[in-house]
Amino acid sequence: MKRVVSLWFPKLSTDRLARLNAKDWSARAAATVVWRDSCPRLAAVNPHARAAGLRPYMRLADSRALLPDLVTAPVDPQADRRLIEILASWCDRYTPWVAIDPLGDAVAVEDTDPCSAGGFGGDAGLLLDVTGCGHLFGQGSDKGEAGERALLADLTERLSRHDFACRAAMADTAGAAWALARFAEKQADLFCPAKGQRDALAVLPVDGLRLDKPILETFLKLGLRRIGDLYSLPRAPLARRFGDQPLTRLDQALGRIDEPIEPRRPPPAFRTRLAFAEPIGRPEDIAAATSRLLAALCRQFEQASVGARQLEIALYRVDGSVDRTAIGTSRPNRDAPKLMNLFEEKLGELDPGFGVELVILSAPEVEEWTGSQDALPEAAMRNPLAEDGTIDLADRLAIRLGKDNVVRLLPRDSHIPERVQTTAPISDPPAPEGAWARLASMKGPRPTRLLQRPELVEIMAAMPDDPPRQFVWLRHAHKVVKVEGPERIADEWWRPRPGGKVMPANIVPPVRDYYRVEDDDGGRFWLFRDGPMNAAKWFLHGFCA
Repeated sequence: MKRVVSLWFPKLSTDRLARLNAKDWSARAAATVVWRDSCPRLAAVNPHARAAGLRPYMRLADSRALLPDLVTAPVDPQADRRLIEILASWCDRYTPWVAIDPLGDAVAVEDTDPCSAGGFGGDAGLLLDVTGCGHLFGQGSDKGEAGERALLADLTERLSRHDFACRAAMADTAGAAWALARFAEKQADLFCPAKGQRDALAVLPVDGLRLDKPILETFLKLGLRRIGDLYSLPRAPLARRFGDQPLTRLDQALGRIDEPIEPRRPPPAFRTRLAFAEPIGRPEDIAAATSRLLAALCRQFEQASVGARQLEIALYRVDGSVDRTAIGTSRPNRDAPKLMNLFEEKLGELDPGFGVELVILSAPEVEEWTGSQDALPEAAMRNPLAEDGTIDLADRLAIRLGKDNVVRLLPRDSHIPERVQTTAPISDPPAPEGAWARLASMKGPRPTRLLQRPELVEIMAAMPDDPPRQFVWLRHAHKVVKVEGPERIADEWWRPRPGGKVMPANIVPPVRDYYRVEDDDGGRFWLFRDGPMNAAKWFLHGFCA
C-alpha cells in the first residue's frame, strides 16, 4: 500500500527571516512586503503580527496605523525557493522520493519580479513517498502502523528543533495527506490509517481538494462546505457545471486515480543507511561507517546481480545541513575494498561540522554484473585492462582529474594526421586486435609528439618547391642538415566542410607536403607545406624521435 507524507511549512518566509534576524523577527511583530495593486501590501506575517490583527494582503499603510513599530522586509521568492530545496535535501534521510509541492505559495513564483503573480501567506510544502520506510523507525519487530507514526513524529520533532513551524500528515494518497496537513483540526487526525482516507476527508472543508478559487466560492454559495458533501452528488451534473477538476481532485484524494509524485532527484536503485546514537566527527569514524555501508550495499548488489557505476554518500549533520560526495567507476563494480579505496580520495572533502548523526550510501547508477568472468580468456580479450589493474588506476585518476579527462585512444580510418585517432571513455572496449598496426602500415613514419595545432614557421629554400634549408620557429633559427620527404597527403574531399558543404569531385582537393628534417643541434621536426607553390605557407606539426 502506498503511503505519502505531506509536509507543510505555514510560515516558511517568516521562519527564514527569523533565523537570519532572530532579535527582530522572533520577539517583535514582523512581515514581508510586496508591491501589488498599486500599493505595498503584506505578503506574510509572523505570529506576533497575526496576534495584533495583521493579515496577508493588508495594505502596508493600514498595518502601520495598527502597529507603527512593525518590522518589514521585502519578499524574496528565490531565497524561499533555496530554503525549501535545502529542506527537501534534508528530507532525503527519510526517503529518496521527495518532491516540492507545486501548490506552495512561497515557492510558486520563480520570476525575479516581486510584482509577478503569486500567492500570499509565505507557506510552502513537500511531498514524501514513504512507502516501505516505516519499519526503519518501528521499535523491535513492530514494522507497521507504529513505525509510520514514529516516522511522522521524528520528522516534525527534528524540524521543530531547527525552529521551523510545520505540520505533517500521512495518508494513502498525496491529495488526502495534503488536505489533512492543512485542515485537520486535531493532532491525532494527521495520521490516516491505510484505506481510511474516505472517512478522514469527509469532515474537512472543500478547500482541501486543491480547487480553483472560483469553484470554491461557488461551492460555498451552494452550501457544499465539506468534502463529504460531494460524495453523494451525481457526478455527471457536477462535471457539466464545474468541469473535470472537482471530480479529478476528489478521485485522486480517495485513491481512485493515481497521482504520481515526481521526485526532485532521481531515486537511487539501491541505498543503505547508518544512524548513530551520538554524533560522530572524526575522519576515521566516517571512514569506518563508509566501509560498513559499502559491505552492506555490495551484498545487495550480489543478490541483484548488478554492479555499481556511481555511488553517493551523504552526511546528515546535527545542524540540519547535508554534505554529499560521489565516486564513479569505469565498469560495474561490487568489490567493497576497491570501492573503499576510491572513497578514500573523496572523504577528505566532506565536512562533519558539529557532528554527523546519519550516513546514507546510495547507488544512483548500476549496471548488470559481468565481472565474475574476468579470469576467462575471452573476457580478457574483451577488456585486457581488467587483468593488469589499469581500470582501477583509471577510476582513481578519474576521481582526482575528472572522468572526462581520463580516456582511451582509438584508431580512426583517416590519412589526416590530426584525425587518425579519437578519444573514448576508458570503460569502452579497446580497438580490435591489430587495428593500430593496420593503420600504421597504411602511412609513413609519424612523429612521436603531434602538436594540437600546426604552428606557422618561416623558411628559406633555394626554389619554391625545394625542401627548406632553414626555418624560424618562435624567433629561433634552425639550420637544416638532413631532409626526408616529401610525403603528400591530400585532403579528404568527401567530408563536409565547416559550412556543411561537400567539395565537388571536379575540384582538386588541397594537399600537404610533409618533410622530416633535422637541424644542426640534432632536433628532428615534422614540417609541411600547405597551398600552391607561389603562395605556400609552412607549418610545424610535430617532433620526431
